[in-house]
Order: sequence, then structure tokens, then C-alpha cells
Amino acid sequence: MIKAEKTFANQGYILRCIAVSLQDGGFHAKAEITRYEDQMDMGGAVFAPEVPFPGRAAAIEHARAWAVEWVRNNG
Repeated sequence: MIKAEKTFANQGYILRCIAVSLQDGGFHAKAEITRYEDQMDMGGAVFAPEVPFPGRAAAIEHARAWAVEWVRNNG
């Protein structure tokens, strides 16, 4: 399994955004959120591979947008 990832900081949280390759050549997105202050794992989400993204950048951007929204609503 090939994956690409980028890490972002947002309002005191670390957002680890991952593009995981699928066998058909697409990618699905995964986001992991950690509170920076105490390194507490706040959880995350794996997005269904049934809705693949055409490229790594698109999958990572989807994960980032979801994580930013999560922080806005829950952080």
C-alpha cells in the first residue's frame, strides 16, 4: 500500500492528512487529529474507498478540509 501524507497545524491541533492508494489506481483520504498541547489523540476519519479521489493531492485536500471543519466544530 502506497500512501502520501502532509501534516498541517490548525488552532492548536495537528492534522495528519493521508492519501492511501487503492488497487484501481485511485486514492482514499484519511485524517488523524492530535491536540498539540498534550499530544492527545482526538481521533480521525477514514473516508470510504467506494468514493475514490483521482489523485493524491485531491485526497489529501479532502482530508484537510474535513479535519479543519472538525476542529472548527469540536476544538
